[in-house]
Amino acid sequence: MKRISIGFLLTFMLVILFSACQEYKFMDWKLMNDQWLENFVQTHKNDSDFHTTSTGLSYKVIHQGYQRKPNVNSYITVRYIGRLIDGSIFDSATTTLSLSGTIPGWKEGIPKMNNGGTYKFYIPSKLGYDTATTNVLIPPHSVLIFDVNLLDSYN
Repeated sequence: MKRISIGFLLTFMLVILFSACQEYKFMDWKLMNDQWLENFVQTHKNDSDFHTTSTGLSYKVIHQGYQRKPNVNSYITVRYIGRLIDGSIFDSATTTLSLSGTIPGWKEGIPKMNNGGTYKFYIPSKLGYDTATTNVLIPPHSVLIFDVNLLDSYN
């Protein structure tokens, strides 16, 4: 019985130690991402096509587009490329989806666009996946950079 308890205790301690090491790994990534976004926003704050909202979403208008804007309940057809701050691509597609089912940064940013518009979004982790990412290419605490072309929207 004592051996089982000691084995259980050792296993538990190893799991805690390993988890702590992983947390430090992601904490360095978090600090690097937060600093990158802060520096980026400061560098571009005087650019007339660059905007930052009160929630921290930053975006650059490449092309405003035309006609109507989607709302958070719209279905949208978009072409996009998603990158991390190191330039690595984690996703790229042309797809139709419900805007209500996307990350908070898209729910806030896409309705600012007109159909046919092209924006570049700089999404802080709290408006992206924060610590709960399901994509192995996106570490927790990642700033997400999206080049988005809104092809069409349907209400």
